[in-house]
Amino acid sequence: MNKLALTISSLLVANFAVAQQQPISGEHILTIDSHLNGIVESGSVQEITITGDKAHFYAETLNQFVSGSTEQNGNVIDFKLSDKTPSKTQYFLGQVDIQGNYSGSWFAANGEKGDWSLSPVQPNAATSCNDILAAGLSRGDGVYDLYNASGEVVSMYCDMTTDGGGWTLVGSYPKNEVGGKSSINQYGDIPETDPNNVTKLWLFKGDLSVFSDVREQVSCASANCGGGFNVYGVNFTTAELELVRYTWGYNERVDFMPQRTDKPSCTKSLEPGSEVFQGCVSPSYVSMTSTHSIVGWQGDVNGHYCWVARGTYKPGSKGSGQCINRVEPNGTQWALLWMR
Repeated sequence: MNKLALTISSLLVANFAVAQQQPISGEHILTIDSHLNGIVESGSVQEITITGDKAHFYAETLNQFVSGSTEQNGNVIDFKLSDKTPSKTQYFLGQVDIQGNYSGSWFAANGEKGDWSLSPVQPNAATSCNDILAAGLSRGDGVYDLYNASGEVVSMYCDMTTDGGGWTLVGSYPKNEVGGKSSINQYGDIPETDPNNVTKLWLFKGDLSVFSDVREQVSCASANCGGGFNVYGVNFTTAELELVRYTWGYNERVDFMPQRTDKPSCTKSLEPGSEVFQGCVSPSYVSMTSTHSIVGWQGDVNGHYCWVARGTYKPGSKGSGQCINRVEPNGTQWALLWMR
């Protein structure tokens, strides 16, 4: 393959990736000129509100209709613009560029022609993996660009397949990390992007209002948390999600949730009718106070010595609990926190 072919191929791949992430619905600016030369020059400019999806979208202004569709997962676009009175139709064909804008050429039956561009007023701003899944833009499990509360782009890992998909990885405790952390501020700020080979002690400290569900995985020993144990919370308030996050710091765990039952309750499955564990602890612990000896939301729900990590008791123990009675963490397991 020659250099030109390689360049064209690279651009198509880049454009395709942008199109995958860019929704077609929303406010757009449509610019149309009357001189076909491959450059959008001075012409008519109007704001249109597109509804629908990439399979079929439409818009309506005071005097015109827009109707069209895309192909190749949004890489190629085809639409027509029709005047309401008198009847006149322009036909548009184009593709997405690296910036996520569409552009191309238009023609009319009377011989008129020109160039055009279609740009979103506000760029796609997915704030969670579930946003991407709901928009039909999932490429499967992997790293996606998300927008934080400050409008900055952060690359975070998305689980798009497990338990219905749409899970954003918001915390990780590696197998070689000694003991537990007293505060969530002791966790790093660089996201872990490989849940199957965790190397970062990390916790998302931003706004949790974009989430409503939570899943904590402990004792992960292989890909997809093989051999690990899950607990879940569904339709949680932001305050409840914040409490779950605080359980990853043993001082904050005790300060904010003095009794073990002050922690949000959990289930071991998302199936309807699953048993609810008060305070996400073993039923034998419901009358006990919280201690600094462990870190994490779940406390022996899935077996003895089953939690994210050790706290002040046996602080030299590495990684997540093995979930075996009286057996301390030994540097072979890790833990993960997900939200959607």
